[in-house]
Amino acid sequence: MLRIPTTKAARHATIQMILEAEQISSQGELKQRLEDKGITVTQATLSRDLLELRATKMRTETGKQIYTLGSSEPERPQSHTSRLTRWCQEILISVDLALNQVVLRTPPGAAQMLGLAIDQGQLEGVVGTVAGDDTILLICRDIESAEKTSEWLVSLVNSSAPSSQ
Repeated sequence: MLRIPTTKAARHATIQMILEAEQISSQGELKQRLEDKGITVTQATLSRDLLELRATKMRTETGKQIYTLGSSEPERPQSHTSRLTRWCQEILISVDLALNQVVLRTPPGAAQMLGLAIDQGQLEGVVGTVAGDDTILLICRDIESAEKTSEWLVSLVNSSAPSSQ
């Protein structure tokens, strides 16, 4: 079971997750969805959170106004893959498997940047990442997912226009 801590960062991440997954048209509706996930928040705090996250309202094709994050256009998957490809080509030193885990090595100080790019890519089969200074641990759902992910990341190093995972 997923547990969400009561930190501001966790609340912001949960708000982002909700707004990316659902069409939320009011703060009251968002407040209720947060409460469904065990997060109690005041209306004033929620308003500040939405400002800090740069959430804006946009009109859908059906005319309904919903909250969106950042720009009204979602990031194109290829754009993210291109960035991940470039970073793999520049800083990925090695990839090693340990059952359902993938260990990536980078130069000192580069692991968190690559780990963040992997997290943002929401790779299929990857449950989470832990990044240190020069090492990233990817925890995958199973051995097959770990093998597939490691092969895909290595393929990014040798390609100029990768296909998505």
